[in-house]
Amino acid sequence: MGEFSIFHWLVVLAIVLIFFGGRRIPEVMKGLGEGIRSFKDGMSGAANGGAATATATAAATVLAPSGLTAKSNKNSVALNWSAAAGAGSYNVKRSGTSGGPYALIASIAATSYADEGLATGTYYYVVTSMSASGESTNSIEVSGTSA
Repeated sequence: MGEFSIFHWLVVLAIVLIFFGGRRIPEVMKGLGEGIRSFKDGMSGAANGGAATATATAAATVLAPSGLTAKSNKNSVALNWSAAAGAGSYNVKRSGTSGGPYALIASIAATSYADEGLATGTYYYVVTSMSASGESTNSIEVSGTSA
């Protein structure tokens, strides 16, 4: 009673054919096989090459800009920094509080930026480098006061 007979298997096959049709079964089996193969490849790749991939990715990451300075002016703050090797552009970010959160205010290729039209107050800035490998960490934070 606990085992399937050939009759039970034929009934199951008939139900599958009714729901999926004869043409869909090979497609479903092909997809299942590809999924299992992909999973096995992913697991063997993670076990063997995962550390090497992480090291290569970390080495390719661009460094944050250094030497960020801020000069306060009337209704503006002038920022300057040193170029980072491998950077194609820079993201300038501003916050009203020290430590962020920072909002992106400009994406530029130059190593200086004038944040103009500011209301009176103190503003906090960081700059990140952009390259083909992605965005760097934030630079040091500097502050500027608009009078």
